[in-house]
Amino acid sequence: METGTPTVVTQRPLFEPARLRLPYLHALLRNKQARWALLLLIPLILLAWLAPLLPLSPPLESNVRASLNAPSLQHPFGTDKLGRDVLSRTLSGIRVSLLVGITVSVLAMAGGMLIGTLSGFFGRRVDRSIMAAVDVFLSFPSLLLAIGLVATLGAGTLPVIMAITIADLPRMIRLQRSIVLSLKSRAFIDAARIVSAPKSWLMWKHIMPNTLAPMLVAGSITAANAILTEAALSFLGLGITPPAPSLGNIIHDGQMYLQQAWWISVLPGLVILLITISLHFFSDGIRIVLDPKSRQ
Repeated sequence: METGTPTVVTQRPLFEPARLRLPYLHALLRNKQARWALLLLIPLILLAWLAPLLPLSPPLESNVRASLNAPSLQHPFGTDKLGRDVLSRTLSGIRVSLLVGITVSVLAMAGGMLIGTLSGFFGRRVDRSIMAAVDVFLSFPSLLLAIGLVATLGAGTLPVIMAITIADLPRMIRLQRSIVLSLKSRAFIDAARIVSAPKSWLMWKHIMPNTLAPMLVAGSITAANAILTEAALSFLGLGITPPAPSLGNIIHDGQMYLQQAWWISVLPGLVILLITISLHFFSDGIRIVLDPKSRQ
């Protein structure tokens, strides 16, 4: 048999990168869950992005005379104890939350797909070593692990992103490994092995493309969980450091005034709820569009 890159006649993979082209984007837009998610997310993203152009006070500008003002036309979300506009601070906090959520999701997906593929594909000592480390991290609750990592790395946006990524990475690795183990027994992988296809070629051309669809679903859920974790860390004083606004520390600032100024904590809390629900709806839409079994 001649050497070189083998030509293999295989069955059509479960998922191809081409599925992300225009027809599949149209299918995603036609999906009910995805439409609801976009209807909730797009206005929030646009408002957060265009916040500097809106007629709002800067998020750090204080006015003691306007302290604890109720929601009005001038201040739609009211003001806090220092007279800062809660809507302006909430929009700034949305930018931080989306930055953390998207970055954590991308990093956890990339690391999980790479390490999980190596673990599931090679097996034996590689698998045992990786899974031993993963089990150690999974023995801690993700929020508790993130708190410990932030306490070690320090507060701030970058340490929070790193801490939440490390806390979420083991679950992504385990998910990717389980998908790879199920793919290894498929007919098209066996056909490629019969003609001595290189292992690297099998991983990049057959294994990893077929894991992208479920990992995209997991990635959107990871983004929602990362936003909640960042808010929890900031609420506890371990995340984004004041006076920089974050949805978590805005809620923390208003907890002492819930009876007389409920809007400081309740309205940013509702924003967090909308973002996380939207991302979960969006993950359902991705699953239905990209998973052939869901479309049957």
